[in-house]
Amino acid sequence: MPRIDAFDEAVVDSSPLVVFKAILDEYAGITHWRMPLAESKIREGTPHGREGAIYDGRRHTRGTLKGSLRITKIVEGKLIEFEEEGDFVGTGIWTFEPTNGKTKIGYRWSGRPQRLLVRLVSPFINIGRMHSDGMQKIFMALNSYLSQK
Repeated sequence: MPRIDAFDEAVVDSSPLVVFKAILDEYAGITHWRMPLAESKIREGTPHGREGAIYDGRRHTRGTLKGSLRITKIVEGKLIEFEEEGDFVGTGIWTFEPTNGKTKIGYRWSGRPQRLLVRLVSPFINIGRMHSDGMQKIFMALNSYLSQK
């Protein structure tokens, strides 16, 4: 199975702590600024915004991809690491760095397709590029959401 590695970043017009909390609230289903690109909610009985939290979600890009994320490491306002299971298996790392009163947000994702259809088509499409295109839209949605708060 092919491995997909992608890194995307952007500058968001808010402080690292505000951006960090916006990401966690979105994963928990408290906010919905990623729609229609993606949606998620916290799994009942897991702690929101802490190690061990599990978020179940869907990504809507040329079909619906399903999965769950489990936070494996978290540093308030600086870092969120997680493991992913579902249609893809892998890891993700969010980073938040202050820059001139704004935040340089980075997202590194590494994974392998598990869903049969995705595994079959993955040699013929650039999943990493599709992921990066989607992330840029998510960064723009995040910035728009935070500018309206």
